[in-house]
This record gives sequence, C-alpha cells and structure tokens, in this order.
Amino acid sequence: MTDLAITEPEYRERKRALLERAEADGYDGLVLFGSLNIHYASGMYHLPTERPVALGIADERVEAVVPRLEREHAARDDFLIDGVTSYFEYPQDEPMESVADMCDRLGITDGAIAVDSDGSPARNGYTGPTLSSVVAADVGVESYVTELRETKSDREIELVREASVWANLGHQLLQERIEVGRRPIEVRAEVEAEAVKTMLDALGDRYEMRSWANPMQCLFTAGDVTALPHSMDQTTRIERGDNVVTIVKPTVGGYTTELERTMFVGEVSDDQRTYFEIMRESQEIAIDAIGPGVEYAAVEEAVVDYYEEQGVIEYTQHHVGHNIGLEGHERPFLDVASEGTIRPGELFTVEPGFYVPGLGGFRHSDTVAVTEDGTETLTYYPRDLERLII
Repeated sequence: MTDLAITEPEYRERKRALLERAEADGYDGLVLFGSLNIHYASGMYHLPTERPVALGIADERVEAVVPRLEREHAARDDFLIDGVTSYFEYPQDEPMESVADMCDRLGITDGAIAVDSDGSPARNGYTGPTLSSVVAADVGVESYVTELRETKSDREIELVREASVWANLGHQLLQERIEVGRRPIEVRAEVEAEAVKTMLDALGDRYEMRSWANPMQCLFTAGDVTALPHSMDQTTRIERGDNVVTIVKPTVGGYTTELERTMFVGEVSDDQRTYFEIMRESQEIAIDAIGPGVEYAAVEEAVVDYYEEQGVIEYTQHHVGHNIGLEGHERPFLDVASEGTIRPGELFTVEPGFYVPGLGGFRHSDTVAVTEDGTETLTYYPRDLERLII
C-alpha cells in the first residue's frame, strides 16, 4: 500500500453514515467520548486519560474539545475536524462546560443528541458530570459507531492484510528464538525489537504510531501455563516437551491482525500429537463454515459438534472467534448465542481451542475476511505439526 491510513473521503463517508442513522432516529447531531470512536469518525487519535475529549458532529461542522496538551495534535489538517477548543487541565477546569459550549455552536444543544456514552468515561479518576446534566437537549446513548465498525471497507481490510504480512515475519522470528532454558519474556523483548525495526525500516515514513503500544506484539506462554488461555506468566523457563501457544499482533494504520500457533519444544508426545490434530481440524471446520448469510451461531455449533465427537468438549473455555479491527476484540462474535448472519466485510479471528489440565493448550488463530463469495484468510503462517516443532 502506498498510504497506510484511512483516506479523507472514507472519513467523510463515515460522518455521513453516522448522521443518517442519528437523523433517522430523531437526533440533531452526535457527541462521541470514546477514544476509538473519535478515531473512527475523524481520524483523530489520542492517549485517553482522566482528561475528557469529545467530538461533536453536525451537518455542517465537526468540532473537538480537548485538553491543552492535545490542542496542536487535534488541529492537524488530515483529521476531519473543522474546529478545536481546548481547556487547560482537569480537575482545575470544567471540561464538560466546554463540551456544552461546543454543542451550542453546533446548534444541537436544545434538540436531541446521540452519544456513545452520557459523558466522558470514568477513567483514571475522572468523575465529571454527564452531558445530559449540562445541556437542555435530550441525550440518547446509541451504538452507531460500534455497528459501523462491524463491517470493514476495502481500505480497512488492506490495512489488516498489510499487518498480516508482518505477523508472518514476527512469528518466524519468534519460532527461531525459542530455546530451552530461556524465559518467554526475554524472547519476546528480543523478537519484538527486531521485528519492529524491520517493519519500520521497510515502511518508513508511511508508518504512524497511533498509541503507546508496541507496533508489533510477539508473545507466548509455555508448558502447563498454556492450559490457561489468558495467563500472564511469561517468566517460567521453557523446558523440553513444552507446549507453546503464541500470539503475534502487528498494528498498521490503527488496525490490527491476529496470528496464533500451537508449537512444541523437542519431541512431541502421542497425546500432544492427537490433541493438536483435533485442534487443527476444528479450525478448518470453522473456516469452512464461514460465509455470507451463515448464522454466527452455526460456526461455533459446527465446532462444538466436532469436539463432542472427539471427546474434548470438556476442555473448551471460550467461543470460536470474534471480529477484529481497531481493537483486538470487536463484535460480532462466532458464538452459539450470537444472533444474525455473517456479512461481507466482516473480519474474524478464527480460534477454536481447548485446554487440557496438566498438559497444555491447543489453539491456532488466523484472521479471516468475509468476501461476497466466501472467505480470504489473511494470515498465512504454517499450520501443520511438523513445521511447528522447535
């Protein structure tokens, strides 16, 4: 890609779509407080803290209220923001009064306003008033941005595809550096440093960091710890015979991908081999089940049926997958309780897995885009056992 960002016409289309939804429900405009919602609607990213940031959207104008330390950043020409107002600091100022003034300038203070939350989130000690308490307008909490984020544009998918290329590199480096006796956190730090340098050297000035998070995360757990899907333990030394469960997540243009593999250190036991093949087959079943018009629930049901046949259903701990984009987890979900059907443009992690006490976890994850005709798997690291033995 020549430009690793969402284009201005796409941001304008997002504004139009938000206003159409709001106006259809009787609102005069919108105010967004969530940092990712503001990013999605305008391109303006920021570090969310106790200091409120708000984006006001009306037919003729988009404005932002930011703390002093974000003023120059928010006024960048490439953000879809026509005017920026700043307050100095919280709690010495009253940020919500500035937001109320913004609503007045936009002509929406006496009508009806759609919001993603009624005021700034209670974060880092912030305890300010609601928007509905400082404006005369009727304020309604709506999930318009969340709904729009469920399906991705061609540009969004291209950004995730670019991130997936770098996921392959990151995982290759990870597999090369895992050694008996090393701690996962040591390997992670070493691999992330090299992977990020390689990625940034290649992408150059086209790459822009949009948060303080590492542009590429390359982490893993090893041994019995892998039986806990969200274990934080990366300090237990790697031993021969260990299961290893990885997760590599690069971010490009604000959009992330997910690549996970189950690997083994040294000789693979019969149990490890059996469970690995069941897991790999379950992922293929899930990917094959995905397509336009298929019920979300049906994808997980197909995996559940297979796990019951194989006698591993008792070892499951989570659903088959979730949408991904600006966040690592977005809706909709590949879950038996999810209502609705899959649409082109949705982007799923497909990660059925199970976790055997005393042995370890078994999970691959790939990022899969839904097309008009079926699916495209964007991540492409080897999935077969023989190429995943360290």
